[in-house]
Amino acid sequence: MNEASAIRLCLASGDPRGFEFLVKQYGREAYFHALGFVGDSSTAEDMCQESFAKAYANIPRLKTLGAFYPWFYIILRNTCFNHLRSLKPQAPDHGLLDFSTDPISLVQGGDEREMVWETLGCLKPEFREILIFKHLQDKSYADISNILQIPRGTVMSRLYHARKAFRITYQQLEENKHGLRTLP
Repeated sequence: MNEASAIRLCLASGDPRGFEFLVKQYGREAYFHALGFVGDSSTAEDMCQESFAKAYANIPRLKTLGAFYPWFYIILRNTCFNHLRSLKPQAPDHGLLDFSTDPISLVQGGDEREMVWETLGCLKPEFREILIFKHLQDKSYADISNILQIPRGTVMSRLYHARKAFRITYQQLEENKHGLRTLP
């Protein structure tokens, strides 16, 4: 079975065999996307399970579906965003200053890995999402555009602003960690 035949089975009759193939095909990728959003393994599993259940319930209602994951990803993303909104208010956007720290270089340093994930956890989910796609999963602009179903220019703009927010948040967390005071 391949993705196209699995989708046909699901669209025609909601056949669980087709959907099972899609879950096996994309379950791991979905888990890591959810983990990037929620930052907790158990919660990421719950978000995936809930999202796959929603997808299974809704896929027979579609008339056509060219590719499963871009459609499913929107369900997963919304499930994670709703979960995050229920936990706490959105992290504030700290303005957009230019610092030289590049998010990918921070992930490479073992001592800073925890700080990177803490910083990502403080960002708006849309910023966290775009940084994970580009810098941790090494997705191209075209891939991100396809998955998020937004224009390439929007991907570039969102990535630009996300990098700046990351730099500011990282610097603030580092200053707080070392007891330094940030000047207004």
